[in-house]
Amino acid sequence: MRLDPAEIACLPLPAALLDRRGTVVSATPEWQGAMPGSICYHAGEARLLVAPDGRAWPAQEAVMRRLLDEMRASVAAMSGDQALCAAVLGSGLELVAGWPPDDGAHDTIAGVLDRARTVIRARVPEADVEAAGGTAQPVPAPDQIALALLQFAANAFSHEGSTRLRLRVGIGPTFFVEWPASGPLGAVAGGQSHPGLRRRWGLGYVRMVADYLGATALPPGPTAPGWTGPCLSLGSRRLTLPLAVFARDQVVRASQTWEQSLRSLDPTVPDTILADVGQVLEAAGREPGAIVRCGLLSARWTQAGTWVALPPETGPERARDVLRGLDHERVLWSAPEPHATRVHGLISLLARSLGDRPTAYAPEAFARELPRACAALGVAPPEPGPLLACPDPRATAFLLAELGGQLIARPDGTFLAPGPGANGSPLAELLGVDERGWARLTPGG
Repeated sequence: MRLDPAEIACLPLPAALLDRRGTVVSATPEWQGAMPGSICYHAGEARLLVAPDGRAWPAQEAVMRRLLDEMRASVAAMSGDQALCAAVLGSGLELVAGWPPDDGAHDTIAGVLDRARTVIRARVPEADVEAAGGTAQPVPAPDQIALALLQFAANAFSHEGSTRLRLRVGIGPTFFVEWPASGPLGAVAGGQSHPGLRRRWGLGYVRMVADYLGATALPPGPTAPGWTGPCLSLGSRRLTLPLAVFARDQVVRASQTWEQSLRSLDPTVPDTILADVGQVLEAAGREPGAIVRCGLLSARWTQAGTWVALPPETGPERARDVLRGLDHERVLWSAPEPHATRVHGLISLLARSLGDRPTAYAPEAFARELPRACAALGVAPPEPGPLLACPDPRATAFLLAELGGQLIARPDGTFLAPGPGANGSPLAELLGVDERGWARLTPGG
């Protein structure tokens, strides 16, 4: 499915079509400009940018951007494979967060295979990894592709038990992760980029890369005599936004990703989409020209038909997906101080903003780790006296370094009273303060 610029206004999304220079060619009436959390789709010679639908929390977006910037800055303090693994992970998480990669970021096919082999060996040290087909042909988003190939390799090891892996590149280029064929494969459901439809983060990330590049991600199948595996193909790049145009209740046009979702081997995917279609079509008919939302779908009625889309998840769910990715790929991430403590503090704060409760630590662990974390950040460790409930020492040191103030020990918990310079800080907004100006750092009421 290809979109004519004149059709962009029909999309049931706050979206715009941008040319290679970033100039808006056409947009929907709801478009208010690019903003953090926008999702980018390949659209031929242009890019389709879909903005958050209003559920974004600016302070949360700012802290997530700070987290990714800190991860990127830490790479300069590393070297060798440690630096490469951290760079690949950081670049991949920027895509997850909704910050599209730099269009100028290219590497050769051989360079992408080298990156992929390095991160696979770090994540799956049991695997013997060989590479074939590396050339000097340039490809976009090399870090993001390498992290996608890692997901294929990790699944091959954990679900197929394969310890012999081959990275191979065919025409397109098409990137294969293969292993020796030893029998028929079980049915494998393709990944879903939408968190509401996916079971596994890794295959969902592969779909995010495919969406960004307009690529095709195929599940494991025969690839060459004696070999099997999945692939990511950059040939025949296309629009990957799940999108359909209905005449009454019949589809008259649809993107390939819409059709693939309805044929997913995971029955919950088509069942979920089909359950929302009837409702969203009916709702769109009642409000011609407006965007309506039912379940996971959005729609807009026009005289040429009703446009229905599966919008990308934006806002807080994007932040949660970044934290899922960090946890999923934690073996790729290690950094020297002060970056390690800053990243830990930012992760803790983001998790808190998503509803996670603070963690209580044993007094001996708090007494041991707080001075170390404070020293790493160049802040004097506080002396609050005996604590009945001890907070996360590294997160506490980070907050003291960023917000100032003092720790307050009470029978009902431990609190931070941020300093006057913390007013207006997105960190303080996510931390939250009560009527006394205190923020709780330990579990409690």
